[in-house]
Amino acid sequence: MTDFLIYDAKVAVLIAVFYMFYRLLLARETFHRVNRVTLLLTAIASFVLPLCVITLHKTVTVEAVPMVSVGDVQMEIAADTGPQLWEILLPVLFITGMLATLGHTLLSLFRILMLIKHSEQHPQPDGTTICVTGNAALAPFSWMHYIVMNQSDYEEQNPAIIVHERGHIRLKHSWDVLLVDLLTALQWFNPAMWMLRSDLRAIHEYEADGAVLSQGINTC
Repeated sequence: MTDFLIYDAKVAVLIAVFYMFYRLLLARETFHRVNRVTLLLTAIASFVLPLCVITLHKTVTVEAVPMVSVGDVQMEIAADTGPQLWEILLPVLFITGMLATLGHTLLSLFRILMLIKHSEQHPQPDGTTICVTGNAALAPFSWMHYIVMNQSDYEEQNPAIIVHERGHIRLKHSWDVLLVDLLTALQWFNPAMWMLRSDLRAIHEYEADGAVLSQGINTC
């Protein structure tokens, strides 16, 4: 477990460094596709690079060592003091945070799936499915190829809402969210990971808004 924690710490450092460069160089740019790819590569590369081990081979000449009889060697046996307190508490803390974060993600996913399952479903010619729920306070959202909205929004047939959510589906934003949420469970202690996650979701909204504007729909 200690080896994994060391690996995860290296990942945290890489995410922080890469994300800092992203904020300095790209965050203010409006090339949303480039920013999206950069953030995804930042997350993936940070987890992959610490696994890359470079081994250098060097020939070393060792001088002959005189043989020493066993009787001339004094052996000292150190007392086994057992694991240190931090070696127990640190893994427990990490696993607790990871399970809490992962549990929240899975619970949210379960609620979405149940909402879709119990909704009134209207398959569309483009392969998407509009799911109508009875929750009047529910804001429209999409997940995979499903568009979820309340009855009032469905009856209004606002083209901006439909095109916006179809933009999320066409650009496969749900897969981005799922990947980054799973990685966040392993980096729950890292503020840079949470900021990366937040920025990625904001970029998703910009991209979906761009899909609306590209079709000449007035969002005002």
